[in-house]
Amino acid sequence: MDFRALRYFIAVYEEHSFSAAAKRCFVAQPSISGAVQQLEAELECALFVRHSKGITPTTEGTELYPKACQVLSDVAEIKRQFHKEPEQLSLRLALLPFLSGKRVSSLIKQLMHSLPNLDLTLVDINDSADARIISQTLLKKDEVFHKLWVDRYVLATPLGDPITVHKKVKLAQLNNAAFISRAPCDIIESWQFAIAKRGLNLKVKAIVKTEEYALDLVAAGLGVSIVPLHSLDGRTDLSYCEVEDLKLERIVGLAYTKDTAVPPSLLAAISNINKGK
Repeated sequence: MDFRALRYFIAVYEEHSFSAAAKRCFVAQPSISGAVQQLEAELECALFVRHSKGITPTTEGTELYPKACQVLSDVAEIKRQFHKEPEQLSLRLALLPFLSGKRVSSLIKQLMHSLPNLDLTLVDINDSADARIISQTLLKKDEVFHKLWVDRYVLATPLGDPITVHKKVKLAQLNNAAFISRAPCDIIESWQFAIAKRGLNLKVKAIVKTEEYALDLVAAGLGVSIVPLHSLDGRTDLSYCEVEDLKLERIVGLAYTKDTAVPPSLLAAISNINKGK
């Protein structure tokens, strides 16, 4: 006997209408009628009397109703008994400032989809946390690191700057250029080493703490700056170009101390997210 047919029968019995039962069960009316007809054929009796004002349960239909309710109740109880709810996962996740908002949002969305039982709290990078999303350069000796994505650095320039005509620039072309520096910056040491190695000179006009401040000064025409490409999302007041003879990247990933009990399901979800890229 089909449990779904019993559920449809109960709906018809309680609603006194095939059409009302169909709306209640979110199916087409023929599905309800077909299920009841199947039950009637199987039980070899009529369950409802159809008439112009609707339907009326037969004696057999009235007798079947409590039994059908009991059967479906027993089935639901069996499911509850053997279906174990997944254990709630609690995670305090610290975020490095100035990461790509789109990438962080996408990562969190995919994690929540993969782990519906995840209780996630986002905190500042300096707060106590179970794990951190950071640049690999900030990794501590006692931490494990799982790579998430790579940020590519480009040269931000004012609109109309001649240096961006060909969309690529060699470092030598930046000699004596006005420059907006940032501190802290994940790639500053590599950048300064490359400049010094080629014997170049940059005229540092300002040192700021955030990419936003640096980009605002670039847009104002005070100089150029080296920034992650994602930081230019939505900026129409400046331009950028590739540094042809220098590849600068920031590796971003999930870090946690080796003695932290990170749920295997969380690591599996992160691994699957990376495989999908």
